[in-house]
Amino acid sequence: MCWMRTRLLLMVLAMVTAGSGAKADLSGVRHFTYWLANPSPALIAASGFDMAVVDYSRDGSGAHAFSRDDVALMQRKPDGERRVVLSYLSVGEAEDYRFYWKPEWSKQAPSWLEAENPDWEGNFKVRYWDPDWKRIIFGSPDAYLDRIIAAGFDGVYLDIVDAYWYFQEKGREMAAKEMTDFVMELAAYARAKVPGFRIVPQNAEDLMVDPAYLAIVDGLGKEDAFFGWDGDGVPNADESTAWVMQHLKLITDAGKPVFLIEYPSDPARIREAYKKGRDAGLIPYSTVRDLDRMVVNPDFDPAVPGLLQR
Repeated sequence: MCWMRTRLLLMVLAMVTAGSGAKADLSGVRHFTYWLANPSPALIAASGFDMAVVDYSRDGSGAHAFSRDDVALMQRKPDGERRVVLSYLSVGEAEDYRFYWKPEWSKQAPSWLEAENPDWEGNFKVRYWDPDWKRIIFGSPDAYLDRIIAAGFDGVYLDIVDAYWYFQEKGREMAAKEMTDFVMELAAYARAKVPGFRIVPQNAEDLMVDPAYLAIVDGLGKEDAFFGWDGDGVPNADESTAWVMQHLKLITDAGKPVFLIEYPSDPARIREAYKKGRDAGLIPYSTVRDLDRMVVNPDFDPAVPGLLQR
């Protein structure tokens, strides 16, 4: 039963530090932007968005990582109010353009590295429970999370949390618990360094049935709740949407925000995405799936001086 005591300790550590000395309050977020490929700190600073999710680097590499001054610029809105800025962090896949990637892995992969994602070239599933992968993510000044913390970000936006589905399908029965334990361990570590550091996973909303996991996250990013499972702009089947909304309600009922990301291009579908999202108590944003620009949707997102709205 040692794992149960460890899990309880991680939950307590994360919960104790979650609300103290918070750097930025997600409860005030009404609009957000999601921009990973070559985000512009100046353009984000000039916008009226309450929150920005960006990569920690201009191009994903360590050489072009954002400085503390860059992050501080993005954190200040034109009216002087505070903007929440979260750094993207993939915990379920390794990316071959990141600082930690070693060229020799293409010939001799480490034991924790799995197959390449057929939908995203250069992304590889990882055995996220492996101590060597965890050491890449956090625990030393050169680790990924530690670099994000040092740059002054308000928190992390965790992607590929749903990697556990891949391992469940391969017969790993503990895959879900190993992912929630990983996120809880990451959260406790980050908040011991920065009280109030925000932890916002993306997708894998079904993990929220675990009360310990729900307690330590600050919210959830959810892609394609209403559109996109069969192609961008294509409505999801009613039963699929109902399953998603059942789990998202666990989060909203706990008083935590859900940041909805949809990818339709048709104006009517965009309006529908915002309406459905807001009716469900979510915070919606419609953008392009490449996430290579700041999209501003007229009548829904705050205008940005000098930027044409979509």
